[in-house]
Amino acid sequence: MLPEARTLLLPDSLTDKLIRLKLGVHKTPLDRFEVRIARTVRDYERAFRLLHVAYVYQGIEDVESERMRITKQHVLPESTVLVALEGEKLVATMTVTLDSSAGLPFDEDYPQQMQELRKSKARIVEYGSLAIVRRCWHSGVGRLMEIAGHAWSTRVLGATHCVAGVNPAAVPHYRALYGFQKVGAPRAYHDLDAPVQGLVVDFSEALAHIGRCFTKPLPDGRLYHEHLTGKLADCIKVPTEVALEDLVRWKLPREVFQELFIAKSDRLYSLDSKTLEHLRRWRTDTTLHPPVRGSSGS
Repeated sequence: MLPEARTLLLPDSLTDKLIRLKLGVHKTPLDRFEVRIARTVRDYERAFRLLHVAYVYQGIEDVESERMRITKQHVLPESTVLVALEGEKLVATMTVTLDSSAGLPFDEDYPQQMQELRKSKARIVEYGSLAIVRRCWHSGVGRLMEIAGHAWSTRVLGATHCVAGVNPAAVPHYRALYGFQKVGAPRAYHDLDAPVQGLVVDFSEALAHIGRCFTKPLPDGRLYHEHLTGKLADCIKVPTEVALEDLVRWKLPREVFQELFIAKSDRLYSLDSKTLEHLRRWRTDTTLHPPVRGSSGS
């Protein structure tokens, strides 16, 4: 009988170094993609269809050819959908959601940990709904999305902490790259046929981690952490200085809201009472209950 095979487990510190070497962050392209905030129906439709296709490819969502994956958080004004384009082609998307009275997706799987974070006075964002087209998986577009998400979260929203629910197999990647730490134990994800591991990171600690670990400059001669704290690369079209009273300008326009969540999906009508109550504080009855098309308005 052959001896039992043993799995070689490397220390986390060594695993992290190997991951960072493989990623080659210093090669992140600054002239191939453009990252911006979604603003049009077309932006959102393509982002939500990419999400559905990506999750079908991973085997964690059922196939429906015309489906858009829209979570309840996407309906809220606290959510910002980022998109990356290669020319005219949308190749990646990620959503940044600021904590609110409606809660975050993270609450569904890690309610106790979220309560503890809130008690510590953390201002929390959640990174989620991440999808990248297969041919761009190792292109560096993920780094550009992270830089854009970090800028929006810290400079505009004033966030201090970030949470994310990821596949347990992806934990070493997020730990090595950003310094994320596990929160609780893995469990079945509330909204997909997949396991999830909760992660959290303090943005200030993430910056320190990135400064220590990535010491080779990107193509423009600046270090990775300098891209996070200084002027954004020209390919990232995300504002970094927005007064709180002007944030309303970045809220999903009424016509886009109605087209996506009422005309082209039933997402608005499938919200739970807590989310709907929060939404009513931000959207008028005219937006939430538009006249039926073709109606005389009487």
